[in-house]
Amino acid sequence: MSVHPDRLWIWDNHTYLDENRRTWIPIIIKTEGKRQVVMRQEDMALGEAMTPSQLTNFELPLLWQRYPRNRYRTSDTSFWRIVHHTKICDREDMLLEQLPDPDSCSLQATVALPFTVP
Repeated sequence: MSVHPDRLWIWDNHTYLDENRRTWIPIIIKTEGKRQVVMRQEDMALGEAMTPSQLTNFELPLLWQRYPRNRYRTSDTSFWRIVHHTKICDREDMLLEQLPDPDSCSLQATVALPFTVP
């Protein structure tokens, strides 16, 4: 198993950079009910860094911070679970899956449960 990066910062529209200046390419997987992304580590030349204002339509978080229990917390405060992280030859892939927002789950459960007031 490979070592998970501690942080991933957005560099440009198609590239993240980790704390060791390794480049990661996000591959978004669209499925019903799940939001997933494969972060693929590929060595590549870096162009000019983009500012957050230049990335207004970017659909992934701009920053990923490693958290305990095989998770990342992102700049939009969401949590992502590390499903798997593999390295085969020179290709390294890390599959991440967005976890449900605990606040929205508890709110849905509260709304969905019927109750009566005595």
